[in-house]
Amino acid sequence: MRKETEILRPKYYLDKRGHDLFWHFEHGYYPAVVAISFCYLNMLKYEKRAGRKTQDPSEDLKKARTYYDEYVKLLKKREKDEIHDQGLERVLDCSDLKERGKTYLKRLDRIEEDIKSGRAKQ
Repeated sequence: MRKETEILRPKYYLDKRGHDLFWHFEHGYYPAVVAISFCYLNMLKYEKRAGRKTQDPSEDLKKARTYYDEYVKLLKKREKDEIHDQGLERVLDCSDLKERGKTYLKRLDRIEEDIKSGRAKQ
């Protein structure tokens, strides 16, 4: 029988309220199909990476299992209509991509400056 999967949720992934990305997925902060796809692709990434980045594959395989567990949880929540795809159109819309790109890249620059200057909140 398979052991219970260890949930790898480091503190550095928590927001100001103590919530990680999985919590945001489970509470509908992102379109369901985006959250489910994110978990699915991370499952594949860690599966493929296992034993290649490091000799010991166990950490990557734990991560793959963690993403698999979240993937299943999200599929079930979507099936029960507890999460939805509202906002998907905005995620996929490229009509203002140039402007959104500028805004996003400025945000990344601001984050980098805040971290380097010590202004970033830990």
